[in-house]
Amino acid sequence: MEARIFPIFPQSTSLFVKVLILAFAITTLFFVLLSLAIYAVIDIDGEVGRIAAPVALGSSWAMMLFIFFSVFIWYYLSGRRTNFALIETHLLIRNSAHGQNFTYDQLKTDEARIIDLRTELEYLPGKKIFAIKAFFFYGGAYFLKNGEKAHVFYTGMPRVVYIPTHSEHALLLGPEDPEGFLQALRESVSS
Repeated sequence: MEARIFPIFPQSTSLFVKVLILAFAITTLFFVLLSLAIYAVIDIDGEVGRIAAPVALGSSWAMMLFIFFSVFIWYYLSGRRTNFALIETHLLIRNSAHGQNFTYDQLKTDEARIIDLRTELEYLPGKKIFAIKAFFFYGGAYFLKNGEKAHVFYTGMPRVVYIPTHSEHALLLGPEDPEGFLQALRESVSS
């Protein structure tokens, strides 16, 4: 059987850009306020005021921007590279940080269903166990609001595929085509 690949629902590029702009604005505002506070207590005409303070503040600001942008870009790319593959014996969740694989006999596919997270709030991810969470991507192990443990991979799309398993973690996956993915999963299990 050839692998059937289902990409994750595409993340919102506009939301990602807004997060980067917000990170830039907050970091810049913080360093402007810090600069005002430092210059209020030091001698502006001294060596510290003319050379050391601007260099230290400027390099710290640039370093913080680099860290924030690197983290958010890594989250964004991690979500973009996530997909769900159905192969002969397994469901593979391919993700750079938290990839998983499950044999079909570990899954309760007869109980799998599509849920709408806008109306079934008990399935929303809650406290992280080992996961990454950004405004535009959830990936890893979470406690759901109902207390159940789940491997969660979705990008904010309200319709996700919920798959109970025979182990302690369920699956909450956000493929681009939930109906097609669920149908293909059931076909793979039955063949």
